[in-house]
Amino acid sequence: MAPNAEYIYLASFLLSSENITKAYNSIALRYAEWTRPSHPIRIQYLNRLLEYLLSSSHEKSVLELGCGSGDPCTVRLASIPGLKVTANDISSVQLALAAQHLTSKDVSLVEGDMMNLSFEGHSMDAVVAMYSIIHIPREEQLALLVRIHKWLKPGGWFLGNFGSGDGSTGSFDDCWFDGMEGVMFWSGWGEEGTREMLTAIGFELILCEVVTDIEDKGGETQEVPFLWVLGRKPEN
Repeated sequence: MAPNAEYIYLASFLLSSENITKAYNSIALRYAEWTRPSHPIRIQYLNRLLEYLLSSSHEKSVLELGCGSGDPCTVRLASIPGLKVTANDISSVQLALAAQHLTSKDVSLVEGDMMNLSFEGHSMDAVVAMYSIIHIPREEQLALLVRIHKWLKPGGWFLGNFGSGDGSTGSFDDCWFDGMEGVMFWSGWGEEGTREMLTAIGFELILCEVVTDIEDKGGETQEVPFLWVLGRKPEN
């Protein structure tokens, strides 16, 4: 049965990027503190990327999608000589926090929906997206990953994480972290679907593994698995 007009209108409203913006602006400080337990995992995978990325000494361009407060990954990238970093986030409050954490002049902070970003083809040496692509609908995830592949130079790298499990067309929360504005949204293709999607786009999967985050939810801990991927765009 086709969804009725009321359902389609509601889904369209909830999926709007303005709602994600409002939600993250509302909870930015709490979210930055809440994510601290995941910092070691983020840095672990970022360092795996850097092992490959820094194997040659020429200047490199790195794009981070959903940089949040900039802590810890943007700060880590900015500390490395020879990296020109573009850090994007949909939340102005999160970017203001990132600006406070950063001192490097080689970091460009870009506010806006990642789906509206545009870069020259073959212009990036690496693209990093941690806990960010999961906030857009599945069809947009595919479209964005195709663009990322085009933005990367031959031999360039993509590091990101995705929802694991069987995948989800979407789930909503209009009071995540007791946020007073906006609506939070998540979706994903699941482990197998994400692998297939990235391979079909043209990525060579160097690393693809599930790691479980331990998250605090209302004073109780819960296990949330994420699929971490390090992919490479072939040289030819």
